[in-house]
Amino acid sequence: MNRAPAVFVGVCVALLLSLRADAQLPTLVLQGGTLIDGNGGSPINDAVVVIEGSRIRAVGIAGKVSYPQNSRVVRTDGLTILPGLIDPHIHLRDYMPPLFLRYGVTTVGDTNNYTDWIIGQRAAAKSGQIKGPRLYISGTASAGPEAEETGISHRLVTTEEARSYVRGLIARGVDMLKVDLNLTLEQLRVITDEAAKAGVPVVGHSQNIRKAVEIGGLRYMEHTDTLGRAILEDMGPDMLKKGAANPERLMDTSRFEPLIQLMMRERVFVNPTAVGRWRSSTPRGREWANAAKDVIKDPGLAFVPEDVRLSWTRLPGREADAEGYRRTAEFIRRYAAAGGKVLAGTDAGWLPGLSLHYEMQMLTDMGVPPIKAIQGATLWAAESIGQGKDLGSVAPGKLADFTIIEGNPLADISATRNVRMVIKDGLVVDTAYDPRFVNPMPRPEAGGR
Repeated sequence: MNRAPAVFVGVCVALLLSLRADAQLPTLVLQGGTLIDGNGGSPINDAVVVIEGSRIRAVGIAGKVSYPQNSRVVRTDGLTILPGLIDPHIHLRDYMPPLFLRYGVTTVGDTNNYTDWIIGQRAAAKSGQIKGPRLYISGTASAGPEAEETGISHRLVTTEEARSYVRGLIARGVDMLKVDLNLTLEQLRVITDEAAKAGVPVVGHSQNIRKAVEIGGLRYMEHTDTLGRAILEDMGPDMLKKGAANPERLMDTSRFEPLIQLMMRERVFVNPTAVGRWRSSTPRGREWANAAKDVIKDPGLAFVPEDVRLSWTRLPGREADAEGYRRTAEFIRRYAAAGGKVLAGTDAGWLPGLSLHYEMQMLTDMGVPPIKAIQGATLWAAESIGQGKDLGSVAPGKLADFTIIEGNPLADISATRNVRMVIKDGLVVDTAYDPRFVNPMPRPEAGGR
């Protein structure tokens, strides 16, 4: 792929921004770029994408796709067209919504928050009252008998309480259900059964991913400690105690294959949250903390609390664990190689929006091919939150969300950070920050953090 001259890119951006005011245009055409459509196939050179309203009408190669003569054609020569990026694992704070769009993240999945508040945020995002990504939500997480009752952790003592609680969430229209690791396996099974009846996915934590899949019916692995505990339980009764703090460090990698085969049969999504869990165990942590010192100089970020901005420049307090990282990376690489779906979900709190690009980088560092890292932030991310029908790939009938970048991410995944245009629902998004942004619905927690 050829890189577009900076002047030409600027012209394209200006042209696309000018379209934003004209929402009545019947047809918008992107022509001339290289399309990576999210489905995992080879890129399409000299691509044409035809958009009518908020949906994609046609996709193909120049000269083989027709569109009305009065269409607005935007040349994307030298650029790469991706589906709108999706972070399927965040916990929204009231200052966050504008941060995602700057980096081409057009959809997010909020997997645990104050139920009333996040329902209001979803409605405000949908109506345009709040400028930000499309929002799918779980409401407050289901927690087990040993949990503390908090606004974002609902303690459930019995299986019938679990059944009643999630039925109530489903009745309120949540898009998915979030589970915590302290649920009993019987409670987890009840929740996954109720979710299956309602056609909504279940995401979240588990104590032991093998048991959660085999007994609890969970089809989602969040974080990697659950992997570590599953392997250590297989290794002997004393191993869990030895590996309590960092179970991944002691994993016997020769025991990976049976677990990989089980998870593949059950089509388990794996969300390692590599940036949050492992960046301090690699040189990436210091590299990105230093880069954040420049990011926070942007005066447009004045709406983000100062202590939050400063936190972006620091490494997490978690102890570095090079051996745990090495063994975890081997599992992720092998799971991806077996055909497993590895998600680029960030658990965002640190650098929302930008951290999704870093998550894709860490997945490739672990050995996931770039094309699959992209799928982890597009199609598979959409599927994991139950939205694969409408989002995650560039195909006729799907919502017209695009992240258009400069560079070839299949050669260097860091190219995804070079965002040049963002389109959501068929309209070009003005991604400039408003330093005066204030969320009209403060999060019900001191300072909205």
